[in-house]
Amino acid sequence: MIMLIRAFPAPLNQLYEWRIGDTITHLDGEPLEDILDLYYYTPEAERTVLTIKRQSGDRERVEMDPEDIVTVTGCFAPMEFKTCAAKCVFCFIDQNPSGMRDQVYVKDEDYRFSFLYGNYITLTSLGKRGLQRIVEQKMSPLFVSVHATDIDVRTRMLGIKRRIDVMDLMRQLGDEGIMLHTQVVLCPGWNDGPVLQQTFDDLLTLATHRDMEQPSGVRSMAIVPVGLSAHREGLTKLDPVTPEIAQAAIDQVHAWQKQAHATLEYNLVYLSDEFYLQAGQPFPPTESYDDFAQVDNAIGLTPRLRETWQEDLQWAVDEGNLPKRPLTVLTSHLAARAWQREFTPVLEAAGAPPVEVIGVENTFYGLSVTVAGLMSGADLRGALLNLPAEPVRDVALSPRVFNSDGLTLDGLTLDDLAAGQPHRVHVGEEEGFIAFWTQLG
Repeated sequence: MIMLIRAFPAPLNQLYEWRIGDTITHLDGEPLEDILDLYYYTPEAERTVLTIKRQSGDRERVEMDPEDIVTVTGCFAPMEFKTCAAKCVFCFIDQNPSGMRDQVYVKDEDYRFSFLYGNYITLTSLGKRGLQRIVEQKMSPLFVSVHATDIDVRTRMLGIKRRIDVMDLMRQLGDEGIMLHTQVVLCPGWNDGPVLQQTFDDLLTLATHRDMEQPSGVRSMAIVPVGLSAHREGLTKLDPVTPEIAQAAIDQVHAWQKQAHATLEYNLVYLSDEFYLQAGQPFPPTESYDDFAQVDNAIGLTPRLRETWQEDLQWAVDEGNLPKRPLTVLTSHLAARAWQREFTPVLEAAGAPPVEVIGVENTFYGLSVTVAGLMSGADLRGALLNLPAEPVRDVALSPRVFNSDGLTLDGLTLDDLAAGQPHRVHVGEEEGFIAFWTQLG
């Protein structure tokens, strides 16, 4: 059933009178579990029938044009997460300080949100019904937290009692035409070395050739470093990824990419940008990231942005429309390193105005947390207040520090950050950074 939370928009509101407690139970006789069922069962016929159940138990049949289904979905209550029962030793949710918004502490393990938004799931709570529904409705691609294909290692890392063979589940999904993007959170001493080698070897057996008309099976393997905050009291002791470990991972993965490319014609396995920045190594060419399938996981984000900005700057030079104002960027220490090493030289070469890049310490999570997406509003506001009052600056913040509601991790808005200080504060852009900067005047 799908709860209705408001009346249909006009003129569709004339089809029935909405009342609190109304739910949609069926579409053309097919039972509905959630909004994905609604889309899946929507017919191509000229008319469709929704069955609506009143709080009283009475039922009404509402006939409408199938094209109007999209129009009324804004009247449905949003889907709720199915939560995760695993207790992963590296889970960052467990490393949040107390006193934050309730949503920050939610651990989701929902294949629907993996399909819709790219959320990673462990497949530990999938069950036969979930597997059947994924296959039936072709929920592809899915994003799977693998971490290790060795069953014993993975069981310990996930903190679960039941031994689940993730390879068997992924093989079943791949055989049914589901494409999978996988992730390994690298925890030194747990899933590196021979364990990581086995994980790559195993995932390679589930990968399919680049030229398949309908790719299925494992399509990518992302490796990201474990994130360790200062709030790990009572949690399993973990070691960080050091520059030396980052360098070893780079050497290992580059060899695997050659192996994968020889059989698949693409690289399959990719490291997050943090490895290259930590090790002080240059990024691979952008073509080595293939289709940038995991760019939202910070896999190849830096080199892709550098190349995009370079192209946009060339257009701006040709059109005589370069940005005109100097800019101050407040960002994390790791992102500041990327700016200074990758972005600033590109801007300077094009003759853009100077950019002042300030790396802000993360006192909210601890100094070892250095990524832009985990910066707090309090730390950013502190950095803003520490800027000299003159000259008045245009200050850009990463869009990654705000959620979809415009809130930072500690619940501040852009207006909260900017209050009581003289500078003009903006939420920057990533892909469209040059256009954003130009529009500042």
